[in-house]
Amino acid sequence: METIRDGDLEIVMAGPTGYGNNVFVVIDRSTNEAAFVDAPGDPEANIAAAEAAGVKPGAIFLTHGHFDHTPSVDALKARYGAKLFADGGEPGLKDGQLDRAVSHGDTLKLGSLDVRVLSVPGHTPGSATYVIGKHAFVGDTLFPGGPGRSKDNAALQQEIASITRELYALPDDTTIWPGHGAISTIGASKQEYAVFAGKEHAPDLCGDVNWLES
Repeated sequence: METIRDGDLEIVMAGPTGYGNNVFVVIDRSTNEAAFVDAPGDPEANIAAAEAAGVKPGAIFLTHGHFDHTPSVDALKARYGAKLFADGGEPGLKDGQLDRAVSHGDTLKLGSLDVRVLSVPGHTPGSATYVIGKHAFVGDTLFPGGPGRSKDNAALQQEIASITRELYALPDDTTIWPGHGAISTIGASKQEYAVFAGKEHAPDLCGDVNWLES
């Protein structure tokens, strides 16, 4: 478990749990209001991170509805009364789970902190990124080295457009907090993408794409 502080924002990163998923709890330390980002793996892994921080998260900011990011939704809602925020068009949620649909450009409040919603479709139709200051919680849209897995070339092209239009518009020193694996920065990712963009690619390219090797 790792804790990072940036002003009033505190980020607890734990795990991995489930399918190698990161656990994130984001906290406004001026009010101690908190939220989970996604609800992966074992509920106890998420609960342990919240309890270590001494908070009771009132929200779940869902980046997308894939099965490895949602298994603890019901348990966390039951334990904390947490409300689930997600793109209204995102598949994979059960009836009644969604408490508030979010859209591109929305600003949510976490205590005194602004949480900006970016719509980044591609990995899934309703993938969302949550930006707090210079911290972007991107789900499976972007990892160190490349984009999240795409089901076909059309989805890959949509994902690349989302990344270049929305994520790469963020400051270079913005930290990328992905749903799996290590963190990175927007600046580092843009340098990797420049290598990919300078090469020709097969028209059916999709799946696990690597900016430097694909």
